[in-house]
Amino acid sequence: PIDIHKLNTKKFPEQTNLTRADFVIVLGDFGLLWKEDKEYRYWKEWLEQKPFTLLWLDGNHENFDWIDRLPVSEWNGGKVHFISENIIHLMRGQIFDLDGRSFFVCGGATSTDKEYRRIGVSWWPQEDISWAECSEAMDNLEKADNTVDFVLSHTCPASLLTPMFQFSPAPDPTARFLEEVARRVKSAEWYFGHHHIDKDFGRFHAVYRRITRLF
Repeated sequence: PIDIHKLNTKKFPEQTNLTRADFVIVLGDFGLLWKEDKEYRYWKEWLEQKPFTLLWLDGNHENFDWIDRLPVSEWNGGKVHFISENIIHLMRGQIFDLDGRSFFVCGGATSTDKEYRRIGVSWWPQEDISWAECSEAMDNLEKADNTVDFVLSHTCPASLLTPMFQFSPAPDPTARFLEEVARRVKSAEWYFGHHHIDKDFGRFHAVYRRITRLF
């Protein structure tokens, strides 16, 4: 993982006061599950020694074939993949209860550089949200009366792209789906990590280098 140094004690000294009851959340492009080799085993063991529980949602740069082979478990109200006891993948369209707050989670985004990547090696089509995932997400939101405390995603609703970049990039399927989520879920604080900037747009928060305490 390229940016995993953000989780070392120098960059993130607050972790020395955390326990496994505390959650650190990565908003996509986690990249740990990329290739099952010596590097993977090293970083997995490094993360397993951290005092906190690390939660992550998928971005667009993940080995989705590997992720799809993992067994699905129920955890804190939603579906997850356990990589280990304290490394947990939050699946798309799920709602989780974390310390009494509700979180709607939706990973995924389209890679803008996929024409330079190799399918099944450095790019996987499952990066885009599927119809089944959209349908399950909407069912879960409806059961929650379209009310959650936080939304966590990798990309953002399509309507935010122009304010962020001053032009209109073609929105990907996940961004278009998240536009509908934003229409339904009107008051939740929303955090996303795809666009490599740290900037706030009202209740929408682009996160890249900063580590933000949610509550």
